Amino acid sequence: MNISVYEVGPRDGLQYLENIVPTEEKKKLIGLLYDSGLAEIEEVSFAHPKRLPQMADAEQVFSGVGAGLVMNQRGFVRAQDTGIKKINIVFSPCETFNMKNMGKTRSEIVTMYKVMLNNYPKHLVRVYLSMAFGSPYSGVPKLTTLISCIRDAKMFGDTVVFSDTVGVGTPKEVSELAELAKNENMNCALHLHHKDNEEGALQLVRKGLLSGITQFDSSIGGLGGCPYAEGSGANLSTGTLVRHLHAWGFETGVDESTLRSAESFAKHLTYDLLRLP
Repeated sequence: MNISVYEVGPRDGLQYLENIVPTEEKKKLIGLLYDSGLAEIEEVSFAHPKRLPQMADAEQVFSGVGAGLVMNQRGFVRAQDTGIKKINIVFSPCETFNMKNMGKTRSEIVTMYKVMLNNYPKHLVRVYLSMAFGSPYSGVPKLTTLISCIRDAKMFGDTVVFSDTVGVGTPKEVSELAELAKNENMNCALHLHHKDNEEGALQLVRKGLLSGITQFDSSIGGLGGCPYAEGSGANLSTGTLVRHLHAWGFETGVDESTLRSAESFAKHLTYDLLRLP
C-alpha cells in the first residue's frame, strides 16, 4: 500500500528561522527533496513579507511544481501570477489563533475564501485546520465546532488537513477526526508537531493508518513550528516518518539514502550557514 508523504520543510520548516535563508539555498533544498522521490511539497508561502520575511522571495523560490500557502486575496493573486496551481489555505476552530494568525475571525476568513476561491478546482486545494486537536487558548474544540469547520473546508477543497499545532493530540482523537471527515466525504491528512517526543507523533501516525488516512505531512530534519502559536514544537521529521512507514511495510516512493542528503543540507542551512546554536 502506498502512503503519501507531504513535505512542508521549505515553507513550514524554514519560516520560523530568524535569519533569512538565501533564495538559491531554498531552491537547492527543494531540488534535493524532489530528487529523493517526494512528489508533494509545499514550497512557499505568500504571506505578507513584513509579517513573514523568510517567505518574501516566494516568486523566485517556486520550482514550477509544488504548492503554496495562501492566506488572503493578495497572496492568491501573487500565487496565480507565479504559476502556482496547488493551493493550501488555513483556518482554525480556535478563534484566538485565527486572530493571531490572520487578524480575522473564522467567519471572516471563510467569507474571504468564498470570494477568493470562487469556482477554483477543489482537487487543487488542501484546507488546514490548525489547532484541530486543541489549543492553549481555547482548549479542545467542541464536536459541533469541528463538524462546522470540516463543512467549511468542504466548500473549498477535497482534502482537510488536521493539524496538531501544539502537539497535544491523542490516538482516539485521530480516529474521531478521520471519521468526521469520512462522514463529510472528505479526504483527510495529518500535520503533526511534537515537543521533543517524536514517538508520540508516530503513535498518531499509526492510528491514522488504522483509521484509513493515507497522507501525512512532515518536514525535512524535523524543522519548523508555527510563529503564531506559542510552544508549537517541531514538525514530525520526514526521515523518521519515511523510515517507520517502510519498516511497517508501506511504500512511499522515497529513497532513504537520497533523502539523507536533503537532511544533511537542511542541517547545513540551519546550523552551518545561519550559524544557529
